[in-house]
Amino acid sequence: MGRRNLLLLTIDAWRADFVDGYFNVALTPNLSAHRGRTVRFDGLHSNGPWTTPGLLPMFTGEGPARHGVHWAWSQPRPDSRGLASVLAAAGFDVPNLCYLNQVGNYFHLGYDPATSPAYPKAPDDPVLFDALTAHAGKRAPFFGWYHYKFVHLPYWPAVAHREALGIRDAALAPRLLASVCKEFVVERARFPLDPVADAEPVRRLYAAGVRQMDVWLGRVFAHIQALDLWDDTTIVLTSDHGEELLERGHVGHASTAEHALLNEELLRIPLLVLDARMAAPGTAGMSYGADLRLEGRDLFPTLLGLAGVEAPAGHGGVDVSDLVLAPERFIAPPGFARRPFLLHSARMGYRTPKSHAAHALYGLTVGREKLIVERYETERASLYDLVADPGETTPALDLDQVARRVADLTAMWELAAGD
Repeated sequence: MGRRNLLLLTIDAWRADFVDGYFNVALTPNLSAHRGRTVRFDGLHSNGPWTTPGLLPMFTGEGPARHGVHWAWSQPRPDSRGLASVLAAAGFDVPNLCYLNQVGNYFHLGYDPATSPAYPKAPDDPVLFDALTAHAGKRAPFFGWYHYKFVHLPYWPAVAHREALGIRDAALAPRLLASVCKEFVVERARFPLDPVADAEPVRRLYAAGVRQMDVWLGRVFAHIQALDLWDDTTIVLTSDHGEELLERGHVGHASTAEHALLNEELLRIPLLVLDARMAAPGTAGMSYGADLRLEGRDLFPTLLGLAGVEAPAGHGGVDVSDLVLAPERFIAPPGFARRPFLLHSARMGYRTPKSHAAHALYGLTVGREKLIVERYETERASLYDLVADPGETTPALDLDQVARRVADLTAMWELAAGD
């Protein structure tokens, strides 16, 4: 497989169940227009419910116990092998397109913090478009990572998208206008919402933001085609984490609700790969269901494989790039279907103060089981069967079984941290 341009687009707070449609409204028609050249994976899970623990495994190939970047003041190890630095060493042009690279959580991963762009103010942010234009005509391949911010709170996309989802601004409750429509942080103590009456308008507002994101995607695709880069570029579209939409009384995720949870709506994220080498337009493309379980660190070798670069030894992920273009070549490693995934979150995500550095949420998911261990002032553990109880409403009552899984989590964490 030859080396080719790689564009990684991470959509902040995009849930896996808000890819196709909502309320009989198609949310991603621009994305769907390329379905014949798209491979979709429905089984990707983030390793944490806020941006840093969601992205660090993708960029390093390391799980949360190994990379150790858990708080706002954390930094990756100086010897970290970031995705960008590996590709730069392979001769790729690696422009700095993301404001997050000026934050300590992303140091030592291949970008100069001083060259980071400013925080984007609107979906029409020109940084990505300018970088693509600047690259046109160059011989070296490029790697671009851009983080789209506007599915994230506050949920207030342009009026056309609100109207498409049946939202009448005048009918929105004042408590919603003052919270999810306006604020970046919507902690429950300050903004008490009604999980019954408010759930539907919150979900429609969120869906309207996804629809607005798809319009931006359409502009990105058109720009790549206009620059004659389409045939030489692989586009990978994913997210950092999901989002709670009042399923458990909160809106947002660990950093915006100031309350960390590790439930599926916060961890299941989309993964779509667009590649011109796929089947002709008009066909259905390929799709892998939720039974093909992937975690964030699998993207590290997979992205490198898609770019035609060999991943360095020692990462913990599984390269599934063959499933995009040559599925007959993919051989799953032993135990692939039941690999244990480790999860982690600081108590309030990025907004956790140092006074609460010892408070953390840990998780372990193996097959259909998920263990969640809350270690705050006291410890509390819950074990769920994701097949029998997909809504994670009824934890197991077998205390011996729970205790065994807590011991497994502790052992796996210690082993991974010592690698």
